[in-house]
Amino acid sequence: MDEKTVKTTPEAPAAAKQAAAPKAEVKKAPAKKTVAKKAPARKAVAKKAPIKKAPATKSAAQKAPVRKAQVTKIEKKNVLELFEDSIIAVPFKAANKTFMASLGLLSYVQDELDKQYKEFDKKFTKYAKDGEKVFDQLEDRVEDFRKDVEKKVDEARDRVRHTLNKAA
Repeated sequence: MDEKTVKTTPEAPAAAKQAAAPKAEVKKAPAKKTVAKKAPARKAVAKKAPIKKAPATKSAAQKAPVRKAQVTKIEKKNVLELFEDSIIAVPFKAANKTFMASLGLLSYVQDELDKQYKEFDKKFTKYAKDGEKVFDQLEDRVEDFRKDVEKKVDEARDRVRHTLNKAA
């Protein structure tokens, strides 16, 4: 655009500034000896400013009434139910089944250990009673043996006294 043909529009001041700005000279690079085809130089195109439209205003009578969003009651769901239809439900289901299986296994093992403990406790009590019986029997034998030894010692002492009395 020329300075002489400036229009009086909202775009006019910007166009005038563009027209008034001097163009910078482009220096060419020194030519190389290799032969290559050069692309044609682009022409400088001035960009036009977009036309701004005045915002449309509605009168108070034309405005649409504001709609209220319907309140829906949300049911409480567990994590598995929340993701029931999604792609990540499969790992949740597998993890849930694995967890439930481990709880079942733990319960089974606990029951078996309780049974084993009760059986062990019964056997231990039985062995303890048997041990007491054996101890009592051994104690009786030792007592009988002690009495026999005392009796033999008393007999030997009597013989020694009797022989000493004969010799004296």
